[in-house]
Amino acid sequence: MASIRARKNREGKVIGWQAMIRLKDGFPPQSKVFPTKQEAKDWAKQQEAERRLGCYLPNQYRKHTLAELIDRYIAIVLPTHPKNAHNTLRHLNWWKDNLGAYGLNNLSPELIAEHRQKLSQGLTPGHTRRTPATVNRYLAALSVVLSYGVKECGWLRENPMLKITKMKEPPGRDRYLSLQEMQKLLYACRNSKNKYLYPIVLIALTTSMRQGEILLLKWNDIDFERNTISIKKTKNGEHKTTPMVAIVKRSLLKFFEKRNLHSPQIFSSSKCFSKKISIRTAWETALKRADVSNFRFHDLRHTFASYNAQSGATDLQLGAALGNKTAQMVRRYSHMRVEHIRPLSERLESLINLIEDLPPT
Repeated sequence: MASIRARKNREGKVIGWQAMIRLKDGFPPQSKVFPTKQEAKDWAKQQEAERRLGCYLPNQYRKHTLAELIDRYIAIVLPTHPKNAHNTLRHLNWWKDNLGAYGLNNLSPELIAEHRQKLSQGLTPGHTRRTPATVNRYLAALSVVLSYGVKECGWLRENPMLKITKMKEPPGRDRYLSLQEMQKLLYACRNSKNKYLYPIVLIALTTSMRQGEILLLKWNDIDFERNTISIKKTKNGEHKTTPMVAIVKRSLLKFFEKRNLHSPQIFSSSKCFSKKISIRTAWETALKRADVSNFRFHDLRHTFASYNAQSGATDLQLGAALGNKTAQMVRRYSHMRVEHIRPLSERLESLINLIEDLPPT
């Protein structure tokens, strides 16, 4: 039960009425001063009812805005995730510009859904519509921040994003090379002016590694005795070791014998040893010469997966080879990292050896 008492000045004159609530419900005592006794009683009655019904919001839930929470997240958490920080910062700044002035307790699912629609209908700086996948990334960035506000800051009771439906995304690309396309493309890469293009494509085809992972490889990532390649940090933030087949080993050994002892990079720039090289021009030229259309470098991963799936590779093997973080079985059976997936790499190697012995048609 609330207590109501008069507040008096030095002369003993009543200058206000203080309502005090002390309930054994896990919340600290509440108090507030009102000009009349009736107002103090009405306020105390309302607050007690909210606390009994579980609708009470303590002060820390009332006073913080979304902009404050985003700023706190950017300052404390974002620096610990530098890999995709640039895109995350852009997404969070959009939310800050559009909803930053709102108090956290006023962020309703309805309000966020309205801005989801605004995102999908708005234009990017390049004057194009955002894809459903892009909109979902904006939503994911906001959800992470709100979860941080719930779990670590205590500024929110629950994350309203849990009630928001993501936009439906179109099915992913399933483009992969036919054997004839693979033969032509490898021939074009082998004869490219860029000496690194051929071994880079070989590694991608036989390991399913991503372009960024390959370009950042260093000589200490290569184990010529065990025939493995180590990726210190994949896109999923994990360490991964993948098999190195003979055709890749022979190609890398040629560079190893002539390597620059001052540069740890395998594919180093001639102008700046520490700078990651670019193969964009060489890759597009090779595609054009090989007459391969509608194909991206990332589709080499699809090629690896498609041919192995057709040959009977299990989901567990493919998940381990591709580094599929969402496959829980892959994480449980971590021993399927090298030797159990080596047949997948060797399968692509055998295809490459077969088609490279034939003249391109």
